[in-house]
Amino acid sequence: MILTRSTRWAAVSLFLACALAITGTAGVAGARDTAEMTPALERELADGGRAAFFVMLRGRAELRAASTARRHSERTAAGHRALTRAAERDQRALRRMLAAEGVRYEAFWIVNTLLVHDADRALAERIAARPEVERLVERRSARRPDTVPTGDVGTTDAGPEWNVAHIGAPRVWSELGTRGEGIVVAGIDTGVRHDHPALVGQYRGRRADGSFVHDYNWYDPQNYCERTGRPAQIPCDLNGHGSHTLGTAVGDDGAGNQIGVAPGAKWIAVAAGGLFLLQEDLLRAGQWVLAPTDRTGAAPRPDLAPHVVNNSWGWENWPDDFYTQMIDNWIAVGIFPVFGSGNSGPNCGTVIPPGQGPGAYSVGAYDGTGQIWSQSSRGPSPLGGETKPNIAAPGVNIRSVNDAGGYESLNGTSMATPHVTGTVALMWSKAPQVAGDIARTKAILDLTATDVADTSCGGAPSDNNVYGEGRLNARNAVELASLVPAR
Repeated sequence: MILTRSTRWAAVSLFLACALAITGTAGVAGARDTAEMTPALERELADGGRAAFFVMLRGRAELRAASTARRHSERTAAGHRALTRAAERDQRALRRMLAAEGVRYEAFWIVNTLLVHDADRALAERIAARPEVERLVERRSARRPDTVPTGDVGTTDAGPEWNVAHIGAPRVWSELGTRGEGIVVAGIDTGVRHDHPALVGQYRGRRADGSFVHDYNWYDPQNYCERTGRPAQIPCDLNGHGSHTLGTAVGDDGAGNQIGVAPGAKWIAVAAGGLFLLQEDLLRAGQWVLAPTDRTGAAPRPDLAPHVVNNSWGWENWPDDFYTQMIDNWIAVGIFPVFGSGNSGPNCGTVIPPGQGPGAYSVGAYDGTGQIWSQSSRGPSPLGGETKPNIAAPGVNIRSVNDAGGYESLNGTSMATPHVTGTVALMWSKAPQVAGDIARTKAILDLTATDVADTSCGGAPSDNNVYGEGRLNARNAVELASLVPAR
């Protein structure tokens, strides 16, 4: 539908009246005698065992100054200062102890935590007894949710792909006059083929003369590309997944392959792993998103942080809040977090972390007829029973780029997620007064989604655990965002 003048202003009034204040800080919790260990870590350390584990600290950064700054670069810079200072303050004594005992560790600030690489039960108990420690969590690796190839390498008919047209993106380009210009999208994924014809023009690291500068635009913290025989610190894709998702967010080769929702936006990316993902790689990626570095991980530049981050990844289906701080910190500095809900359907309660968490805006997948994909994960969330996914987008037979330089079609909520990422880019490009306002942006996406009454997993006809708020409508979301008065 096209919003009428009366419905537009009524909608504007509604969500302005109900807009939520963003709070990105929390106080230090009251001390306990001993921090808890997860049952999995207890088992690893039993009978003389040794383990790597994360030490989660109680302290939190004060992010009010970051969340209230007007400019994106000011928000991210203030957030980076606050987070790094809080981590240094809260971790200082523990770092000293570990260093004095020769224990290898890695410190993080996007989540206030240290990864202890090798310890026995006695050391774990001494750490747990410290007053600044909240809990000890086992180190995990997890298999990334599989996508489902359709067997179709894809051909173009010199027009927008069905999925791009279905959410109304071409109408945004023609009727509302934006293609995402001025917005930067980040992808945390398997990497990206930066020189693909549908992606090279949108890569922030491409200079006007056609040369490339990869510092601050590409990060491979574990040198995964080099390990697989590619040139060191040159963008690569470990299996094509990251290229495909970014193609749906921003891709267009200018020759008829209109595969992306916001082809005027720029992209940057992190190679966070291939088929298997490690927690620490995703923490490194999360830090880089808020404060991009050069290719060695040095000289952070939070002023170069992206506006939206696409997360077509997740973990096994268990209640898990490990990345809650990371997502909340992105939100506090105005970075919009989009996550896939997972490919574990059709059973209820199958939405995977981090998409199951309250801060993540998670996406289910539907097909060309508008029907939910059978494998799209359903809610409710095991973390408090919140309705999940938040919204649904096209995720079946999605044609985008592959790592070989061509195109292919895939199924999955990984494919649905970048439709929302691209839509946020369109919204913030057209309506800079909304950019960085995560609560209002979510409200607009929710309000303009096309309701689908499916209460088979609970919820209401207008907001349920199959489609969330409904099917994504980019055209109406961008129009409504443009009606928000400037602050």
